[in-house]
Amino acid sequence: MSGAARLPQAFAELEPFVDSWGSHTTAGRLAARCERSMDEIRVFYEAMCARAEEAIGYVDRFGLDDLPDDARNLMALVLGLAQAHVAIEIHGQPRAPGTPWPNSIRIARGLPFLG
Repeated sequence: MSGAARLPQAFAELEPFVDSWGSHTTAGRLAARCERSMDEIRVFYEAMCARAEEAIGYVDRFGLDDLPDDARNLMALVLGLAQAHVAIEIHGQPRAPGTPWPNSIRIARGLPFLG
């Protein structure tokens, strides 16, 4: 880690997760889940679960348009926790069972309403 802290000082122990789970886009957080092993996901999940309530309380002190960068990064980690939750609590694996990467669908026959 170099330069300024990317998270509020009270959440410094979560700093190692910013690069991997701190994406500011839904697609980035989905990719973080789908590209990691269950062991990596579990480490992040457990670390965030231990601090999630405090993190949400911290972020809630600001309006969305007024979030300082460190709080915005913390919010991204909380949103990353939602992705990790899917792997840990729902799928039991990084991606939904039976889905290709990148997630997509294949239309096997024409749809009658398309003509």
